[in-house]
Amino acid sequence: MVEKIKIIVNEDKCYLCGGCAGVCPSLAIKVSSSKWEFFQDKCISCKICINACPVGALDFEPLEG
Repeated sequence: MVEKIKIIVNEDKCYLCGGCAGVCPSLAIKVSSSKWEFFQDKCISCKICINACPVGALDFEPLEG
């Protein structure tokens, strides 16, 4: 069973490049010119977005249950 996670953005590092949203296979991240959004219900916990971030602005925390 895949561990369910929540993606967290460090807003001090993120410059809204959209790289994470571009690689997310389930469209769980949306980036606009003014904000970063995460949709937990769409996330498949693959962590591809974390590896794609060029500045290391993304991290995750496990979800219980």
